[in-house]
Amino acid sequence: MIGWLQGKVVHRNPAAGIVIVECQGVGWELQVSIQTLASVPAEGGRVTLWVHTHVREDVIALFGFADELERSLFRMLTSVPKVGPRNAVSVLGGFPAVELVECVAARDAGKLVKIPGIGKKTAEQIVLTLADKAVTMLELLRVQGRIAGEAAQTELPQVEENAEFGAEAREVLTSLGWKGKVVDKALASVGEELGDAAGSTDLDAVVRAALAKLMDR
Repeated sequence: MIGWLQGKVVHRNPAAGIVIVECQGVGWELQVSIQTLASVPAEGGRVTLWVHTHVREDVIALFGFADELERSLFRMLTSVPKVGPRNAVSVLGGFPAVELVECVAARDAGKLVKIPGIGKKTAEQIVLTLADKAVTMLELLRVQGRIAGEAAQTELPQVEENAEFGAEAREVLTSLGWKGKVVDKALASVGEELGDAAGSTDLDAVVRAALAKLMDR
């Protein structure tokens, strides 16, 4: 079983949520959440991803995660009845990992319902099944000091001038199930907040900022 992979990013597809990492001449295709994708560098950069191998009769799929916490949450989510790997990735994409733990520990099914593809029954099943485990995990994260450090992930990193992220950000968010008009409104709000810096802001940071606004509606 593969625990984690470290290598060069040879392909990165934000809309599909896929990255390919080359390790010793082999290209490994991994499905990742929007949150994990934000930690994956551009093609040619090096990355380390924790890995979960999902096996079915007709397919073997690899899922990649920025850290062990996100992989643990993925495995917890897929233990919930009728929550498959793709739904789990959608849930992980909706929140930073610690915020998701807090949401489930608080039994806030209403917040989970805002994620495209997650209905009321599924959200309620997630909090019913995982709330106690999330409370325990939250206490462990407090001891480790992870909760205070998580907020730093919301900062918007800067890249080269005039990066054309608008259309790409829209494509990524609509591919997750959000309606075009709603996405446009969120992106417009992010653009207003960034002002003149909008043209030099990293695509993944813009997507995450817009996603946060979509989840807060």
